[in-house]
Amino acid sequence: MKRRNFIPALQERVGWKKGLQPFLYKELPPKTGWSATLGSLCVLLFVTMFVSGVFLAMYYNPSPDKAYQAIDYIMNDLPWGRFLRGIHHWGASAMVIAVFLHMMTSFFHGSYKSPRELTWISGVLMLLIVLGLGFTGYLLPWDLKAYWATTVSTNIPKDIPIVGGFLSRLALGGSNISGLTLTRFYAIHAMLLPALLVGLIAFHIFLVRAHGIAEEVTEPLTGEELKVAKVYRFYPEHLLRASIVFAVVLIVLLGLSIFAHIPREQVAGTLVENYLPRPEWYYMWLFQLLTLFPGKYEAVGSLAIPTLGVLLLFGLPFLGRRSGRLGVRNRPLPLAAGVTAMAGIAYLTLMGFAGARPYGQTVVAPDRTLSAGEQRGLVLYVQRECSYCHQIDGQGGHRVGPDLKNEIARHRSKDYLMRYIKDPRSINSTSVMPRYNLSDADLGALADFILSLDFSAQRMKTVTREEVLGQHKP
Repeated sequence: MKRRNFIPALQERVGWKKGLQPFLYKELPPKTGWSATLGSLCVLLFVTMFVSGVFLAMYYNPSPDKAYQAIDYIMNDLPWGRFLRGIHHWGASAMVIAVFLHMMTSFFHGSYKSPRELTWISGVLMLLIVLGLGFTGYLLPWDLKAYWATTVSTNIPKDIPIVGGFLSRLALGGSNISGLTLTRFYAIHAMLLPALLVGLIAFHIFLVRAHGIAEEVTEPLTGEELKVAKVYRFYPEHLLRASIVFAVVLIVLLGLSIFAHIPREQVAGTLVENYLPRPEWYYMWLFQLLTLFPGKYEAVGSLAIPTLGVLLLFGLPFLGRRSGRLGVRNRPLPLAAGVTAMAGIAYLTLMGFAGARPYGQTVVAPDRTLSAGEQRGLVLYVQRECSYCHQIDGQGGHRVGPDLKNEIARHRSKDYLMRYIKDPRSINSTSVMPRYNLSDADLGALADFILSLDFSAQRMKTVTREEVLGQHKP
């Protein structure tokens, strides 16, 4: 074959004129904004995550006795290993943000309306898969955060009637987290979910090209305006914008990979008495939601509300009018609902991070010699992890329960505190505080310590957990 005929022949073999050329040069709405690049950004970030994940998989060992050491090797010994893991770690967060922003802009513009119902539904499925990739991925480092966050998450399905226990065992590969759990999560993370996501991305792009990008309904352009309107095509105009956006995001990822520290905790199985499980930041709002529904209402926060939210996302195209004016300005009610949902998620996330601060390392006590009962109460306060819910003068614990400073000023008696600690709901039916099956002597000592926290007439001091427990040793 002559050289001058090679390129036309190659174009014919790959279907350039019939398939690729119409795809690349398809004209898009003239007023397509920069937010349309978010879809392309999601695809490019997935490619980045896939490539970096393939290289990481070459050096990772999905077994409980090797996984932590494999991460050590990647981070400390493998050339460019720290950089590679940084790209994958920070890229996961970037992809969650990009997919979420893409979904929100589509929602605000009404892009889920007819005839784009399947486009929206495929987008919701991709959002769930991306979150699934994050969920299965953060167990792989096999540290304390991975272990305990997965333990909490895989216990949630147990609240489902009849099939809950089966689903939990299916996820864990047994009744507890083990090597089977790690290999199962690794297989799902590295093979199953990426394969599903590739298929959905292809289907989603096909639907976008078939139905076009949803554009805001405005007054039609006049003949003169059409003449001067710039042609906006997928190539080169849109790809140029998408490339600029991806380049900016990639520079940020490169900077984080080089200069930022990747959080890592001790190996799974390490005993840390006051360890508080916390998930990745994009699950923090859901984790915090669980704290609002304790006890018998836990299923409301863990299952009912999230399930209702997912069903609402899937059903959104079929709610209200099937068609109508698109754009943010033309849809004030959906705009208000979307902003409210985003504000709620942001608030719960911030509260989750506030609650994740270390607690129980210090305790506020009177700056004097404590009586035997007060000293015993101080030890019980530390041993029973009361700082998990309570602060003393705004220090040392979480703000789930009331601050225990100056209970005398609230007219609390020793008998009242003993009865409340033993059975909170016998005094306050709405209390979420658990019962404490302590002896009367221990209940009295704990009440003595709480009543000693009257700082209106005495000075206070701060003691460490180790000091309190050290003094208690025989």
